[in-house]
Amino acid sequence: MDKKEKNTEQKKEESKEIKTKQEVKKQQYSVDEFAQNAESLFCTKPECVLAAFQIANIKTATEEQAKKIVKSFLEMKV
Repeated sequence: MDKKEKNTEQKKEESKEIKTKQEVKKQQYSVDEFAQNAESLFCTKPECVLAAFQIANIKTATEEQAKKIVKSFLEMKV
């Protein structure tokens, strides 16, 4: 292999590693899992997490998505 081919192969491997790391961060969790960890993740009660997901009509989400869902629920005006 010449230098160009080696560089191309190395870049492909690096991009695979980056994608794998991103996929790990985007792991989906169920509503029940978020509810069980409501106080540590969202500083709120499990009932609030369950209600937030029910109103959003979502059953699974990433941690980032869940934080947005719960935050918007807690900030809703009644």
